[in-house]
Amino acid sequence: MGDSVVADFVTDVVPDTGRYDEPVRGRVVMNREEVVLVTPEDRVNFGVGDVFDIAYGSAPSELRAFFEDTVTVAYERAGSKRAALIEGADETVERFTTLLFKAVLNDTVVAVKHPAKVGGRITDEAYERASLFVDSATVQFRGEDPFEIEVSTVSHFERIEREVGGRTRPVLSVRHADGGEIATSEIALQPERKMNVLGRFLRIEYTQLKKDLAEIDLRDEEIEILVGLYSGASEGNLAGMLGVDASRVSTMLRRLAEKSLLEEAASGWTLTPTGKLAVGENLEQVNL
Repeated sequence: MGDSVVADFVTDVVPDTGRYDEPVRGRVVMNREEVVLVTPEDRVNFGVGDVFDIAYGSAPSELRAFFEDTVTVAYERAGSKRAALIEGADETVERFTTLLFKAVLNDTVVAVKHPAKVGGRITDEAYERASLFVDSATVQFRGEDPFEIEVSTVSHFERIEREVGGRTRPVLSVRHADGGEIATSEIALQPERKMNVLGRFLRIEYTQLKKDLAEIDLRDEEIEILVGLYSGASEGNLAGMLGVDASRVSTMLRRLAEKSLLEEAASGWTLTPTGKLAVGENLEQVNL
């Protein structure tokens, strides 16, 4: 693959679920255009452009005796749909997954309407052309009016149908926090397999953060603090906003940090990804 290799590691793999009944030790090599799975007796390769699904999580039931977490990569090869499984309980594989999402999605031309809604109000924004880019925490749209969606603030997404460019097309509708409000953005991208991969990208982080948030008990005052900080309030503003004294605010901030919803930085308190999801889940219920 030469100097363009971006990932190269050894782990347990199932290069093709149609040909392998159990995993084998293999080498995973990837550049910006191709993934190669090399085992002692085989070599399976597929183009990044042939990937139509990426799933990170529990292994299929028939392989759970061999794997804990896996990355399942569905791809087309020789005119048929196939899938490879890669052992996923490792930071190296997590980085590989992010790189694969980036390779499939980055620089894809999309039509995006932002915002399509603010709260429950439908806007009159038009679909605009932009280039899509992802990293581990954001979906970015680079165009005439660039913006980004923090994955940790996404509270819902679904596939819907909209008229885009004079014809009805599938669109990914994403509800997320945006500058102290709940906004909905609509994204149309082709080929359709890329929409599936973008949905998977959102789902991976969202599912884990949702699980973490479900284990945290949040009171109304604590939600107001998170929303206030997300919207730009300082620690000094929070006491007046909540109608409590400063010592009470300090106690609540420390409690939120213990719940892994806030982190203390040199510039003040910042929200963790789980804290941002809590904002996205509750922003509509809070009177700013």
